Amino acid sequence: MARFGHPRLTLGSIAAFCLFSSCCLGSGLSWIAGFGGRQASVSQQRLAIRVAMRGGAKIGKSGLFSPIVEGAKVAIGPEELNKWRAEVIKAHTKVISYFVDTSQSGFGKIALQRLFEAADANGDGKLCKEEVRSCLTSLGFSWMDHERVEGLVAKGDLNGDEEIDFEEFVLQAPVTLRQNLVKLAKRNGDDLGFLV
Repeated sequence: MARFGHPRLTLGSIAAFCLFSSCCLGSGLSWIAGFGGRQASVSQQRLAIRVAMRGGAKIGKSGLFSPIVEGAKVAIGPEELNKWRAEVIKAHTKVISYFVDTSQSGFGKIALQRLFEAADANGDGKLCKEEVRSCLTSLGFSWMDHERVEGLVAKGDLNGDEEIDFEEFVLQAPVTLRQNLVKLAKRNGDDLGFLV
């Protein structure tokens, strides 16, 4: 975990201190959980502390931001939180799509060329299955196991040589990136505790 100046001061301890201080000082969770500046009742403060300390009813993994999410559930209710979360996920997915759609621009073509060159470990101008798997793992797509890579290469290999050349890569990479970046974002959100 990231450490700050003091050897015992971690990001988690700072988040827990902020949540605890906010509740104990009577400001409720207005500054982190969206009470809109209004005072939280004592019962809401106590419930927020209990929920944050025990992790609440877990949907996702408990992480750094779990106490804030649990506090938001208390403040605005789980239905409103889920609506807000759905909007954020939808907007984030659009950002990923817009980013991936730049693959046809001049900059996007350069980025694809550099990505292909980085993946082409032996420099032969083609990506074998192991190079594809290694590239995907390097991008953080750890779920891309042998079977998934086999399917990806089979789908992208238009000339039947069981390898991906640059032209095939340009056609397949945007689709693969879009799908896996969305999955990676969800996994990272879960690891950080946004999905509890």
